[in-house]
Amino acid sequence: MPAYVVIDLSIADPAGFQEYVGGVMPLLEKAGARNLLVDDSVLVLEGDWTPPTLVIHEFADRAAAQEFWDSPEYQPYKELRRRYSTVKVVVGEAA
Repeated sequence: MPAYVVIDLSIADPAGFQEYVGGVMPLLEKAGARNLLVDDSVLVLEGDWTPPTLVIHEFADRAAAQEFWDSPEYQPYKELRRRYSTVKVVVGEAA
């Protein structure tokens, strides 16, 4: 079943963050993932969750998302991301 990585993203340094994006997009493609959404003006219908930027990636399944997250190739990009942004990340798998 497809799994969706949902990211609440706050970018502190847009120029630096582009370095992260440039390196991660090929890794996502290599992992068979799709970037479904990047939205910096989400519509809040209820509650107080207002992510500065909402990002959603689709993976084949939860195991594929975990494999990407733990992959040696992605680790340096995690550090780069942490330098230029803060995130909250969750994964949900379709029923």
